[in-house]
Amino acid sequence: MLDKKQIRELWLKDANDHRDLLEGRAARDIERYRKGYGKIRLVDNNGTPIAGKKVKIDQITHDFKYGANIFMLDEFENENDNIAYRELFKKHFNLATVPFYWDGLEPEEGKPRYDKNSPKVYRRPAPELCVEYCEENGIDAKLHCLIYESFSPDWLPRNDMKKMEELYEKRFHEISERFSGRLMEFEVLNELEWSGGWKNKSVIMSKPDFVEWAFALARKHFPQETLVFNDGMPANDAARNTYRSYYYLLLERSFLKGASIDKIGMQHHCFTGSRTKTAEEYENEVRKGSNMFNPETLFKGLDVYSEFGLPLEITEMTIPTFGDTPEDEELQADLLEVLYTVFFAHPSLDTVVYWNLPDGYAYVRDNPADYWNENKCRGGLFRHDLTPKKSAERLYELFNKKWHTELEAQTDENGYIELRGFYGEYTAEIDGQIAKFGIHKNENNVYTVEL
Repeated sequence: MLDKKQIRELWLKDANDHRDLLEGRAARDIERYRKGYGKIRLVDNNGTPIAGKKVKIDQITHDFKYGANIFMLDEFENENDNIAYRELFKKHFNLATVPFYWDGLEPEEGKPRYDKNSPKVYRRPAPELCVEYCEENGIDAKLHCLIYESFSPDWLPRNDMKKMEELYEKRFHEISERFSGRLMEFEVLNELEWSGGWKNKSVIMSKPDFVEWAFALARKHFPQETLVFNDGMPANDAARNTYRSYYYLLLERSFLKGASIDKIGMQHHCFTGSRTKTAEEYENEVRKGSNMFNPETLFKGLDVYSEFGLPLEITEMTIPTFGDTPEDEELQADLLEVLYTVFFAHPSLDTVVYWNLPDGYAYVRDNPADYWNENKCRGGLFRHDLTPKKSAERLYELFNKKWHTELEAQTDENGYIELRGFYGEYTAEIDGQIAKFGIHKNENNVYTVEL
């Protein structure tokens, strides 16, 4: 079996071999694409410039979205754990993926679980509960997902095309009535790459124009919303076959057929250990999984998909921990930094969603013959008791220290200060008085602010 040192060397080899990309392209492009100039004029309540005064500038939000699924909101038996989860989520993330899986949302026909007081379904907190939490805490929320027949209710008339079309129309309409205007984006399709193995898909997926139909239906009910295509292809796999990968060809066909897609999502799960039964199988997975952390192939894959001219998103991501020692946690944190550095640097990518937060609460297939248990890869950023691993601490440091703007400046004779900072919202403080302003991409970023 590989020892800790060997695993570390293996999994960081590609990153170390391409340190020039992390310290060159990534550092350059973070500076180029994630920052902008701001010019702020500070005046008093009479409109008189505040001249020659020291100003403390502090970034309070990021425009770049870094989130996680919120599947364990109020799902713990211990109320202290529920409180802790609520606190850690809003501290570490500015985006939440909300579960709208049809089987969990409407396990009984005609009795959907939208309301926050709905009966509990494990890892499927009611959408209204999640969205209200996000609204209360300044967190963006996104829908996952409108059509994903791997998780569809048993009561569906799967062989009746007309009835299935009517039921999807009803589902979309109900969701639109409650959540249009309240969510950052809506995932329309999910993981079609794996749909060949789904056991419960309906005739709806036999439509030759299935993708175009799905997005047309979504556009009908969500005319002003951002519609996302989410598939399971990792960014490094996208690089291997470049313009002939499954996902690239599917997207190309969909665009040619007129599908109304606003954003391209891809997953980057490294579920090492999730399907293994023996120590030998686990070691084999450990030996081959490290290629998902190669900066060269990651940049190449993102470059290829950026040619469609749409924003990109890492919709789901998992990084394994190879044990529970400090060394294991340090490696997970180092791997996390490699991925987030590449993703934050790429100009077309605007969102990264980490998947399961605490160890021990990930997805497990009901059929034991499948031997799939995501808990075995220890992919959480938090331990089972909800204390942060080094990876959670590292992620916090990246967006609140390394990629964060905080400075002191002095107003000129006309009350102006100029700065270059990461895109987001800011505060300006003089003598205990605080005003807010923002620096945002493609905006003028010239303000007069009253203190």
